[in-house]
Amino acid sequence: MSTSTDGWRRSRLEPSGPFLVVGDLHNHTTLSDGAGSPEAAYRQMREAGLDVAALTDHASIPRSRRDELGLHQYPDAEALAVARMMPRSFDEAGWVRTGELADAVDVPGTFTAIRGFEWTEPWLGHVNVWFSDDYVDVGTPGSMAGLFAFLADREQKALFGYNHPGREGGLYEAFEVPPDADSAGLSTRMVALEAFNRADDYLFGLGGPRGSDSALVACLDAGWRPGLVGCSDEHGPSFGLAGRGRTGLWVREHSREGVQEALTDRRTFATREVGLRLDATLDGRRMGSRWPSPDRGRRVAELAVDIAGSAYSGRDVELQLVTSAAAVGGRSPEVTVLERVPAVVGEVSRSEVTLPSEARWVLLRVADPRRGYGRRAVPGHPAATWAVAYASPWFL
Repeated sequence: MSTSTDGWRRSRLEPSGPFLVVGDLHNHTTLSDGAGSPEAAYRQMREAGLDVAALTDHASIPRSRRDELGLHQYPDAEALAVARMMPRSFDEAGWVRTGELADAVDVPGTFTAIRGFEWTEPWLGHVNVWFSDDYVDVGTPGSMAGLFAFLADREQKALFGYNHPGREGGLYEAFEVPPDADSAGLSTRMVALEAFNRADDYLFGLGGPRGSDSALVACLDAGWRPGLVGCSDEHGPSFGLAGRGRTGLWVREHSREGVQEALTDRRTFATREVGLRLDATLDGRRMGSRWPSPDRGRRVAELAVDIAGSAYSGRDVELQLVTSAAAVGGRSPEVTVLERVPAVVGEVSRSEVTLPSEARWVLLRVADPRRGYGRRAVPGHPAATWAVAYASPWFL
């Protein structure tokens, strides 16, 4: 039976355009350091109502190289100690097995099963890779160079994204974009940044002097152009649990090719809510797209938001338009809320918003102002509230 493209799956902003599928793109099994069966994982995610599911077991620094690691690769003894705590990784047999399991349950039009892996540098950061023919472990400890070379030279169609940003101290080499990122296709294929991982919101977390610093903002300010996603990062025996991060994808077809195209175009949103639909446009340009910035001064644009479904149906929420403080004379990577617009889940909201000409990106955060952020956030900050969803940024 094909996935219905009627009703809930259709955006009221573009009824004849792409339709919505919901996925979880980051999960672990006993093939690396998870406790769940890889044979059961895809089935459980489908039974939980997910349309798209990926297994991304760890490919880390080989444990046989633990004693080779040293301060020539890391800035200090603390970073080196973290690197030596590499998780158990899968091997070639595990990689092949994941592909076999995904192929066995992938049914275009009904359920999309994806094989991926998580490139796992314990100190530097974790990176999901999808749609590759092969995998690579961390052959350049303390450096992103090995992964970028793999993606540029060997896997030129693979997509990748940064996981739980800010959790690891190396911050992906301060989120630096390689000089050849455009020519190597890396800029186009860095498609995802986790706003939700497990049940946690990753807007804040760098712990700057005022508490409002954000790895998410730092990544976008560095020049990467990812869509925003939510993932469960499951390590336990049960997959597809409610309350964990999940990703909405606006696809043109329910298939691996359709998911790959939606990720590449950044037609994604992140949420923790089962049954939530979110679509948003700025002057008719969908979230995740490039948007022309004004030549000078500030520009007024129409923000249109279609949000519906989930336990939030009929409830009041706040639409927060977020950017970097650098756009309003502050410093990166501080979170700044430009606009706060009241809305009701189930209704289409249309409002005028003002964008500073210095903004390089803006994103929509849907918040419940009656609930706290859920992790540490600066008290009184307008974004120190519970996030219902994040739309992918508009890139100016």
